[in-house]
Amino acid sequence: MNNQTSTLIKFPVVSFRKIESPYDQASRDYIMVVNIKDIPAILDEWREINVRDAKLNSGVARKISETLHDDPDSFFFKNRGMTIIVDKATYDNKKNVVEIEVSDKKRNGLLDGGHTFKVIREYLENITEDELVEIKAFVKIEILEGVKDYESVVGIVEARNTSTQVKEQSIQELLQKYELVKDVLKNESYANRIAYKEFELTEEADGEKKAKDIDIREILSYLMCFDVESYDNNAHPIKAYSTRSSVLDYFRSNENEKRIKKYIPLLPQVLELRDVIYLELPEAYNKIGGKFGALTGVSELSNKKKNKTLLPFTEKESSYIIPSGFIYPILASFRNLINCDEKKCTWKADPIKFFREYKEQLAERVGEQAKEFRNPNKLGKDKATWGRCYDLIQLEVLKRNL
Repeated sequence: MNNQTSTLIKFPVVSFRKIESPYDQASRDYIMVVNIKDIPAILDEWREINVRDAKLNSGVARKISETLHDDPDSFFFKNRGMTIIVDKATYDNKKNVVEIEVSDKKRNGLLDGGHTFKVIREYLENITEDELVEIKAFVKIEILEGVKDYESVVGIVEARNTSTQVKEQSIQELLQKYELVKDVLKNESYANRIAYKEFELTEEADGEKKAKDIDIREILSYLMCFDVESYDNNAHPIKAYSTRSSVLDYFRSNENEKRIKKYIPLLPQVLELRDVIYLELPEAYNKIGGKFGALTGVSELSNKKKNKTLLPFTEKESSYIIPSGFIYPILASFRNLINCDEKKCTWKADPIKFFREYKEQLAERVGEQAKEFRNPNKLGKDKATWGRCYDLIQLEVLKRNL
């Protein structure tokens, strides 16, 4: 029998439902929907039973954070939520408030969804009070009540944390097509951090293994932005931003497979440019009189205790968390600097220097659209935004007769 003092945790919910079970009625299962701003911070003290330590720099956490910043309205549908084991749960249907009782950190607490919880807490800590009031992002929480036997708890934790998602067939088909990418990037500082398949691990200097945090699909999406043979001033590679599955389909197609090899040698400069845009865009926007940190979806970290954003390809630090919907239209505009023939692709000019000459104009275009949409995901999918960035760089390339 547990002699520890119980802790009571109350929080409001949007909906609450009991899942009927034909088995042990002493144990019950509940599903609820919660606004992320109402998730109790105290749950951080009840994560001991989760066998995986949540790391904010992991690939999983980055994907969760990307959804939360880019498209909070879809967070409920894209995130699998969290699971908590408690001694007891009660629901006040008049106030829409749930109270959970936990007492033993070896039996109770957050058994699944640790990355989701940590990413949400980080997000909440880096927004203003006004933004906090307006949050309309929701998450599912499952509560398991009355599982008192320690061995049963361990069994549930192991089952929930060792299930493996079915690998995408498209990734399997692409596995033999990454050799040129590996060769081109082998001398880059981030080479060993790139995951070419799901759940790929790297070994640290101290012998500890951890998940690689750069997804090959992300790298391919950036490269897709520079395909001048598939996209022009009327057709933009918006799919590179919108869906990773589209990126995989694009690179595995027989039509693109041989042709795209010409672009792979450009990758080191493409990835560096991506990080330079991320790092310098806020200052460029502020310089023209804007307030980058006030744009919807952007989190400013300079006045927070939170660590800064470590950029994956240059290892520099940014004082902002920026939705990827801001980055892709600008990055893709520099395909104007690509010259391709049947055998190879080359740069017409240094893309980093070119960006630095026109970053304020690009920042203005994206900033104006961001203020209009007030939704980073809509911004990233907006053809006009991609077109405005593309047209600016295209005009300057023509002026220079490149």
